[in-house]
Amino acid sequence: MEIINMKTIAYQTIKSIADIKLVTTSYPDTFTVYPVAIYSTQHKSHFRDSDMNELLTKWTITIDLFLDQGSLTGITNQLIAKFSAMGFSNDVGDENLSGISRVFIKFTGIVDNAMNRVYEK
Repeated sequence: MEIINMKTIAYQTIKSIADIKLVTTSYPDTFTVYPVAIYSTQHKSHFRDSDMNELLTKWTITIDLFLDQGSLTGITNQLIAKFSAMGFSNDVGDENLSGISRVFIKFTGIVDNAMNRVYEK
């Protein structure tokens, strides 16, 4: 059984937010466009059957949003709505970095690789 690739789905979901100008997995040396979304994914086996098929996988998707002026609330709410609709729970925090706003969102969920569903932890 193949594990559902949430990295690809996360990228597509973030990219679907029209206001985000750059989606990447690595921090740029300099920020030249805003808003920027930098994301990472982690996964580990949550449950395997007797044939060692990974039926459930725990996924963590972390998104850092950066904006040089204005508010990230609209983008944050759109991302939360999209990932929550999939079944992920979230933790959100923010900080101001010398005039640049940063919001970090951590989505977690258990992905059922057989049923294509997400369950909160």
